[in-house]
Amino acid sequence: MNQPPTTFPTAPPFGLIASLSRHLAAALTVLAFAALAFWGFRTEWKFSNPFAAKAEEAGKQKTDTADSDVVPPPKDSAHAACPLDRTQVRLKSKEVASLMGLQTVAVQMQPLQATITAPAELSYDETRLAKLSSRAPGTVVRVEKEVGNTIRAGEVVALIDAAEVGKTKAEFLKAISQLDLQRQTFENLKLAAGAIPQQKIKEAESALRNARVRLQASRQALVNLGLSVEIKEVQKLAPDQQDELLRFAGLPKEYVKSLDADTASSNLIPVVAPFAGVVVERRVVVGEVVDSSKTIFQVGDLSQLWILADIRTEDADLVAVGQRLTFESDGHKGEPLSGEISWMSTAVDIRTRTLRVRAVVENPKAHWRANTFGAARIRLRDEKDPVMAVPVEALQRDGDCWYVFVRVDPTTFEMRSVQLGMRGAVGARKEAWVEVRGGVELGQHVATVGAFALKSEVLKDKLGGDAD
Repeated sequence: MNQPPTTFPTAPPFGLIASLSRHLAAALTVLAFAALAFWGFRTEWKFSNPFAAKAEEAGKQKTDTADSDVVPPPKDSAHAACPLDRTQVRLKSKEVASLMGLQTVAVQMQPLQATITAPAELSYDETRLAKLSSRAPGTVVRVEKEVGNTIRAGEVVALIDAAEVGKTKAEFLKAISQLDLQRQTFENLKLAAGAIPQQKIKEAESALRNARVRLQASRQALVNLGLSVEIKEVQKLAPDQQDELLRFAGLPKEYVKSLDADTASSNLIPVVAPFAGVVVERRVVVGEVVDSSKTIFQVGDLSQLWILADIRTEDADLVAVGQRLTFESDGHKGEPLSGEISWMSTAVDIRTRTLRVRAVVENPKAHWRANTFGAARIRLRDEKDPVMAVPVEALQRDGDCWYVFVRVDPTTFEMRSVQLGMRGAVGARKEAWVEVRGGVELGQHVATVGAFALKSEVLKDKLGGDAD
C-alpha cells in the first residue's frame, strides 16, 4: 500500500539573516556618532581629567603650607639682560628666616686691597746677561774661570790662539811703515817741485792718501777683534817697540805678567767680561777649537733680576705699566721681591692664552736665583681709595648676571642685579669683598649666609613656571 511522503517545516534562508545583521550594525554606528556629536556640542569638546583635578588641588594645599612665596618682578622694572632683577622672596615668618640661617651685612665703603695672582718665574736681566765667544776662529789655550766665579769688568775668562789675529797685527804694522814711506816721498817731491813734473807730485799725494786709508782699515780690523790701539802712539815708537806693543795688544798688563814672554804667541786674543758679575755657564775646555758662532761663557749680573708673570686674558685689562708687583716662592724663606711693572707683551701667548708682563727688581746679596718659580701678586688698587662693596659670599649668579638679595623687611628679600668691580681683601682677617657699581645703595643689608637658599626658592619657582 502506497503511503504519502513525509514532509518537514522549511528553515529561513541564510542570506536573509546576513542582510538583517548588516543593517543592524549600520544603525548602531549612526546612533553612536550622533551621541558623540551631541556630547561634544554640550561640553564644547573639553575633556576632564579627574587625576589632574586632584593634582591641582594638592598643589594648592602645598602652596598654602609652603614656607616662602616668590613674587616675580613687576613688568615695568624687568630687565631683558637680567630677568630676575627685583624678584622678591617672601618668607612666612621670622622663624622661617631663622631656620634658614639667614645673615645680612650692610653695603658699605671698604678700602679694598685688590690684587691679581699669577704664576711667575725669575729670570736673568737680559740687559745684564752676556754670552761670550771668541771674535776669531782659533784654539783655546787657557780657561781662567769656572761656573760660580765672581769676575770684574774687563777680566779675562779665556785665551784663544787665532792665526787671524797675528795676520791682522802684521798688516797694521805694514800699513804704518807704508804710510811713513809715502809721507817721506811726498815731502821730498814737494821740495823739488821745480825740477820734476807736477804729475809726479800728484801721484805721490794720491799714494799718501791711500796709505792713510789702508792704515785706518787695518786699525779697524784690530778693533773688531777687541784689540784697541792708537795710531799716533804706535808711530812714536821704534820698530822693535812697535812689535812688542802689538804682541800682547788687548791683554791687561797684569795678565801679561802671567805669560811666558819667550814662548807666548803673538796670535793671542782674550775673551773678557764686559761687566762685573758671576759666571753662570761655561761651555769650553782647553784645546777646543772655537769660532765666533760658539758661546763659550755666560756672565750675569745677579744684583738685578726680572720677574716674568703670565696674566690671564680676563685680567689683562686690569694690569698696567707702573703697578706694583710682588714675587714669592714657597721654597724661599727670604723677603719677597717687589718692583714695578715695566713692560707688557703686545700679544697673548698662542699656547697658554696668557699675557706676559715683566718687572725689574733688585736682588741684594744675590739671595734669589734665576729660574725660580713662584707666584706674582699685582696690586690693582690703593687701600686709600675706598669703594662701595659687599662680601663675596653675598653674590649669586644666574647665567651672565650677578645678583645680591637685599633685605626689604625681616621676612622679604629682593634680588638686585649688580655690576661687579675689583675683588680684594679687607681687614686683618683678609676677608673677601667685591666692589659693586650700582644696583644697591649704601646702608642696605644684603644676605650673606643663606643667600643660596633664597636663590634656590627663586629657581624652584622659575622651574615650576617653565613646567606649566
